[in-house]
Amino acid sequence: MVNTNFPVPNTIPGRLITDRDHLRALKQHLGQLCSLNGAQRFPGSQPVSFTYHSLDLLESEDFWVCEKSDGVRVMALVVIADRKSFYYGPTENGKQEVYFINRRDEFFLVDHIAFPHYEHQNRYLKDTIIDGELVIDVEPKIGQVLRFLVFDCIALEGQNLMHKPLNNRYGRLKDWVIAPLKKMLAAQPHLRNTMPFDVKLKSMELAYGIEKVLLHDLPKLTHGNDGLIFTSACSPYRIGTDPKILKWKPPSENSIDFRLELRFPPRADDPTEADFFGKPIFVLMMNCGNDGETFFDTLEMSDQEWHERKLRREQLDNRVVEVVWNSKLQTWKILRFRDDKKDGNYRSVVYSIIQSIQDGVEADELSKRAIRIKQAWKARAEGKPNPNAPIASAQRKNASGNQQKPKHSGGIQGGDPSTRGKFVALPSMPVPGTMACRLKRV
Repeated sequence: MVNTNFPVPNTIPGRLITDRDHLRALKQHLGQLCSLNGAQRFPGSQPVSFTYHSLDLLESEDFWVCEKSDGVRVMALVVIADRKSFYYGPTENGKQEVYFINRRDEFFLVDHIAFPHYEHQNRYLKDTIIDGELVIDVEPKIGQVLRFLVFDCIALEGQNLMHKPLNNRYGRLKDWVIAPLKKMLAAQPHLRNTMPFDVKLKSMELAYGIEKVLLHDLPKLTHGNDGLIFTSACSPYRIGTDPKILKWKPPSENSIDFRLELRFPPRADDPTEADFFGKPIFVLMMNCGNDGETFFDTLEMSDQEWHERKLRREQLDNRVVEVVWNSKLQTWKILRFRDDKKDGNYRSVVYSIIQSIQDGVEADELSKRAIRIKQAWKARAEGKPNPNAPIASAQRKNASGNQQKPKHSGGIQGGDPSTRGKFVALPSMPVPGTMACRLKRV
């Protein structure tokens, strides 16, 4: 279902802004446009994991659905700038500049891209923030194409749109940002030759179009896919975690991001020193925000995989790693590294994903529910109550199998007892079976 075999951008186009005054001015202007009230951070929204109870939410209000692209999340800040003073407010003398902002809150100045004004072709947009994802599309005839897939607009010409519903924001993005760009490129096709990436509006379906997305849209994608995204069509834009944005994957393919730490065993001749030739414990550290990090669990790596990674001289320690739960082996396994992120998932997100693994929804269940979602949608449009009674979660759980899945517990259940005691703790080195928080293997 999920397809991550396509390439993913490993760099962001543009020049990284390192000048402090320049960066401070950009962040202040971004904060003003987004009403961040002094807080300087990536203003993008983040989804929560899809659980069985999310199906009831899809029936209770209007949602849109689209494929979740496997790419790099960025936002585009479009401004008219007076570069001499790093001024980004109203000016008659400035020129348009486009910046990409990533989740690490880094800014990249992008050349050879312009967004024309929707009313005046001889003018350019200013004070506009576009939400999207950088992907690599593999086109059969022309090969790899870097593409900026856009799906939301939270500020346009200085007007904050965050309080408006998605259907309104998406409409402005389509008609006032993308349509003028298409018109300009149709009139001046040579401009495409110097553009560092293509820009495309991401297609959306009404939530009851799930089957179309699963069966028709996903197989035709020319870039990687990481599941589905359901977004409330009537909710405002929310910075940070948004409970009205639902990230769906098959339960077995749900993944979590942690920071990976390597803890090596002590040397036989000197237990106070680490043996860097030995095989370490692979420790998953959970992001707790202002409280720092805490040990969550360990992952297992075969001797063969460890040997191959050493031969490649691959850096493992202190990187953000995306892991999936292998129910057969009852352990976490590395899916890929996330160098586009400086932190792992926050603990509330981790627990949400754990719940999604435990209480997840398979693709066939999702498709079967589409009829009820459509009936509820039509009833709301006609001012009528939902004709369907809620489906009790107990009914569904009783019908589900007993597939082994990780369960969160207040204390560690020590895994394989035969592994205990093989590693003597160095300072700050966790010992299997003694940490305060992990998944219980059942």
